[in-house]
Amino acid sequence: MELLNSIVGFIIAIGILVTFHEYGHFIVARLCNVKVLKFSVGFGRPIYSYVSKVTKTEYSLCMIPLGGYVQMLESKNGDGDPNDIKESDYEFCFDKKSVYQRFAIVAAGPIFNLILAVVFFTMTYLNGIGGIKPKISLENDTYQIVSVSGAAVQRWQDVRVEILNSVINNKPIDLALRSDDKQELTYNLPYSASILNKEGDIIQNIGLNVIYPNNLPIIGSLNKQPNNNNFKVGDRIISVNGIMMESWIDLVQYIQTHPDTDISVMAERDSNITEYTARILDRNGRGFLGISKRIDESSFILVSYGLSDSLRKAMSSTTDYTVLTFKMIGRLITGDANVKNLSGPLSIAQFSGKSLEMGFSYFLYLLAILSVSLGVLNLLPIPMLDGGHLVYYAYEIIFGSELPLKFQMAAQFVGIALLGLIMIIAFYNDFVRIFS
Repeated sequence: MELLNSIVGFIIAIGILVTFHEYGHFIVARLCNVKVLKFSVGFGRPIYSYVSKVTKTEYSLCMIPLGGYVQMLESKNGDGDPNDIKESDYEFCFDKKSVYQRFAIVAAGPIFNLILAVVFFTMTYLNGIGGIKPKISLENDTYQIVSVSGAAVQRWQDVRVEILNSVINNKPIDLALRSDDKQELTYNLPYSASILNKEGDIIQNIGLNVIYPNNLPIIGSLNKQPNNNNFKVGDRIISVNGIMMESWIDLVQYIQTHPDTDISVMAERDSNITEYTARILDRNGRGFLGISKRIDESSFILVSYGLSDSLRKAMSSTTDYTVLTFKMIGRLITGDANVKNLSGPLSIAQFSGKSLEMGFSYFLYLLAILSVSLGVLNLLPIPMLDGGHLVYYAYEIIFGSELPLKFQMAAQFVGIALLGLIMIIAFYNDFVRIFS
């Protein structure tokens, strides 16, 4: 089930993001009176194709869902030789348009991804997204983080972003804290510039003593399964087959690693100790019992806004993630950040599957972040990417002539090699992260 969710989530996510990206190129090309020969989502053999009777554009859905492209009419081949097209069609050729039109067409793809991020963030905030309140232990007291360096925060995800912003910008991290009895405290969080070179979550790496929600093995809900009829909501699981269960994580780990097993359960029920039996089912090699954890509602918060506030928050989030992504890439290039934190398609699939399981808002939020990442990635000045072509056009605008073809061809090879290296690192990190 988990694998299926990952596959479905990945296909939906990449399909939406790539389609909208390429649509940006497509619609601006049409506005500039450029003939579009093909609009493809994915690469390789087409699963479905349709040719418009009006525009003669071929629309294709292909087997490999890792990208897409828009093929436009050009008067020359990639090697500079003329194409065998009628002179009357020159006005519809991409390369015959002004440099400013070509710049707009290429830039439209990443820009549309950023616009899509604003849309998804807006929908997320309108619908509401839950999260864990950012509580820490400090000086033997419990405090909730209300702001990081002046920026208000409500969820741990907000804290994570603001801390990362401060670290990347080499700014001090000032936490505004509030205790349960409304006592307020300002705490300067010390950190080293080398924190980005550590692998894993920055919250853990920076040394915050996080207080997690109630993790006791108490049943909050039951799925209707023939194997769990003896369980009851509110049961506090004490032991399974004589093994003590100190936390919900202990219980989950035992269940998942003992598929197709009969178990004897000792539980506290209504202040009494009761014993009963159950059977752990086998779900694709993992144990399944059909029970869910009791949620400590006091530790969770639902963040939602009205339309105008959602839109304003969405634009702010898109801007913050865009700037943060650019700066993080810069740190990776300079070696000030750990390349092991670079994620590839497998991690995206895993995140997509988990967000689908969590609910609609979480999936939208992930799509918004991925849309920002895709937009930023394509704006990088790397040949083969949109940003590389924008550099060519910027050269043409400044110097009044195209970059010599031999330099463009050499840059293409460099771009292919660089993108190949990035993909190898990303795939390697995915395999290590998922299968180790």
